[in-house]
Amino acid sequence: MTGILALLVGSAVVGLHGHRPLMWLADRRVDPTVVLTGWLLTTVGLVASAVATISLLALPADEHHSSGIFRLAGGCWTAISSGSVPRWREALGALSVLGATAILLRLAWATNRRIGRLRAQAPHVAQLRLLAGRADPEEPLWVRDDRPLAMSIGGRPGLIVMSDSLRDRLSPEALAAALEHERAHLRGRHHALIAVAEIFATALPICPLLRAAPNAIKDLVELAADAQAARRCGSDAVREALSRLTGQAAPALGLGMAGRLTQARLSRLGTGKPAGHRGLRLVGCVAISLGALMLPAAAGWLALNMVGCVVT
Repeated sequence: MTGILALLVGSAVVGLHGHRPLMWLADRRVDPTVVLTGWLLTTVGLVASAVATISLLALPADEHHSSGIFRLAGGCWTAISSGSVPRWREALGALSVLGATAILLRLAWATNRRIGRLRAQAPHVAQLRLLAGRADPEEPLWVRDDRPLAMSIGGRPGLIVMSDSLRDRLSPEALAAALEHERAHLRGRHHALIAVAEIFATALPICPLLRAAPNAIKDLVELAADAQAARRCGSDAVREALSRLTGQAAPALGLGMAGRLTQARLSRLGTGKPAGHRGLRLVGCVAISLGALMLPAAAGWLALNMVGCVVT
């Protein structure tokens, strides 16, 4: 019971204040891929550990000596039906089952709502993919439009859409940078990361960490795509593309290059050097992953101990 209470307290602390250190890292201009990794794993880990920890409250594991999941379930039922479990533990177990079920139902509802939005957009996306034919997903579909447009649409296959007016507005280097920016969105599965964050925020808006995650991740995927484009095409080319695309309306179907944190992104690119070395980025991702996964790892270890499945 002490371990479960400690995990509940830990989950509450992460849910209420976990976004603060991540925002602090972003303000210090830590590599956006590193911070993005921290946001994703912290949010997923919080939800997983919260559901697991709340579910463990329903198991009167200290009332019997069972091992294995099925024997534990049988032992729990025997302990409850025989009346050997105190009333307060029965009430706590019932509340925990209701709590875990409520979280899972909210997640299912938010996921279904997201799927409904995708279905509403599906005919428009299908038309664009039909126009693109069997072309390489990383090659753009050029459309006639006087407005500057560069966006990527997630899914399988992904799709990059660019307006032909970009050829007149951008230099060849800036045009290549805009294309590389959208390719980075597809390679990094940025659309899926945003979708996961939005599902969690919709399902559990009471949690400050989950509520802040969608906007933070939307900003970070743009910074990460900028950094990738700068590494391949140069910071000056990305700056030119971003400044010329400023004012572009946010696309309804995908991720556009301009529209979010434009001035902050231009300021970052103004340093003239792309984001850090790949090795340092990998070390940073590993370090922040270890920190973000401590809570779900502790919940998993406790769950394995309670069901008697720890391999010794």
